[in-house]
Amino acid sequence: MQQQSNYNESDFVEYALTQMNIKILKREGKFFDLERGFSVEVEGTDLYRLSSEGWVISPFEDIGKMCEFIKKNLEIAQ
Repeated sequence: MQQQSNYNESDFVEYALTQMNIKILKREGKFFDLERGFSVEVEGTDLYRLSSEGWVISPFEDIGKMCEFIKKNLEIAQ
């Protein structure tokens, strides 16, 4: 018998962004609009597409590394 998980990757991404003090302007399901033109799409378990102003920057497999990348770029932009 398989046990179904209530784990939601998008909820995890929202939690991680919030914990890293990255402002979420809007969330629609698996799509997140962030401050300074960044956006994130949850493509699957441990797979995230980061974009800036509509241009894909990179896929990330590690939410921590993606958040650090965003934070560093937000600091540079200030």
